Formats: sequence, structure tokens, C-alpha cells
Amino acid sequence: MSKQTRLRIGTAGAVLLFVSMTAWGQEASGPAYTTSPQAAGETEGLGQPAQVPIGALVERAGGSLLRAEMAGQPQGGGLSPSSVSYYNVPEPKPQLLKKHDLVTIIIRENSQFASQGTTDLKHSNDLDAIIDAYVTLNWQKGLNLASHAPTNPIEMKTSGQRDFKGDAQVDRTDTYSGQITAEVIDVKPNGTLVLQATEDIKTDEEQQHVTLLGTCRVQDITADNSVLSTQLFDLSLNKQHKGAVKDTTRRGFFTRLLDVINPF
Repeated sequence: MSKQTRLRIGTAGAVLLFVSMTAWGQEASGPAYTTSPQAAGETEGLGQPAQVPIGALVERAGGSLLRAEMAGQPQGGGLSPSSVSYYNVPEPKPQLLKKHDLVTIIIRENSQFASQGTTDLKHSNDLDAIIDAYVTLNWQKGLNLASHAPTNPIEMKTSGQRDFKGDAQVDRTDTYSGQITAEVIDVKPNGTLVLQATEDIKTDEEQQHVTLLGTCRVQDITADNSVLSTQLFDLSLNKQHKGAVKDTTRRGFFTRLLDVINPF
């Protein structure tokens, strides 16, 4: 292999590397998705005159590609590096997200709750009363009132005491990780997306039902069409489980009834 051939191969490799790095940089610079048809390029060409093919422009320019590019530019618009460079890679346009499209939600929810309470209630009362005189109503000699003073005064004594002491402590940690595909049910005027997802999984006697509802920005959706659940606004995540495991750990009817009435 001659030196000139090796030089050409090295130059071609450098050009390919430059083109690849340029394409990667341009792809990572912009958002992957959008809710605007203009940003996605779906309205290009509407109401615009048909463009002349580049081959015809080169022929008119006498074989000069530069003159053909300059002739194809709109009036008043100058040349740009992207229009005259042989190695330019056009920036990819973001994909358009519309109503009823699907987005994958990566669920990573961690919650921890701890509460402790102590109640100590003591209540006592004493009543000591003596009746040493009282009034009676006499019907024999007409209606009159008579006062009496008993020899042994009537005495009343009562006493009561009530003690209540309660101690409660709750310490709970929940972790839920998974993926679920949601549907775009609404696109807000500002471009935010309302996502809704449902999932039913049944294995033998165990059944799991998951519902999710939330709002996210289109900028938070990554290139692989996914978004984290921690980036959803007004998130509503409901997970219900039915089966033998829940039936075993569930309290009985009378136990729950006593907890509601709470007679003691």
C-alpha cells in the first residue's frame, strides 16, 4: 500500500468520524419529542412553492454546486454552513406526540411513614351529700307545705374513677418499581401531557390491579419514549391486590367492628 493510498484512507476515516460526532452532537442537543406540528416538520411545504431539484440547479449553474446552492437560497437569505458543507448532518426533528399515543412510565416510588402516639387519661370524682331538712306536701288538711328535720340525716356518697392508657406506633416503608405503558389522554394548551395507564395481572389466585394518572412535560420524555414517575405532576398511583395472601393478613369482621365501635 502506497503512502498516498494510506493518506486517502486516513482522510476518509477522519471525515467519517467527524460526521458521526457531528450527528451525535446535533441529536443530543434538541428534545426527542414535541407536541407542536411545526417543530416536528409536519407542516413544511404547505403554501410554499415547489423547490427545483438540485440536479436542475447544477445544470443551470454550469456544473457549479456552489452556484446552484446560492441560486436555491430564498431572496434576502444568506448562506449558512449547513447549506454549503458537504459534511453537514441535518439536525433530526423531534417526533410529534398526539392524543392516544403511548408513553412508557418507569415507576420508582419509595415512601416511608413513621408515627408514634401515647395517651394516658385519668378521671375521678367524689360526691358526699347530707340532707338534714326537706319539705313535704300535705293533702289531708288542704294543700300545704311542711318542713321536716329528720333525726338521722340522709347521707349520699358516690365515688367513681376511670383510667385509660393507650400506646400506638406505626412504622411503614413501601417500595414499588416497575414499568407500565400509558396513553396520552389529553394535550394541554401549554404542551404538557396527561397520561393514564391501567394494568391487570392475574396469577392463579393472586390478582393485581394498578391504575396510574399524572401530567408530565414533553421535555421530560427521553429518546426511548419513557419518563420517570417522579417527574409526573399530580401523580395518582393506586395498587390493589387480591388473593390468598391478602385474605390471610386481613382482619376479621368482628375485629374491625369492635375497632369502629371502640367500647373500651
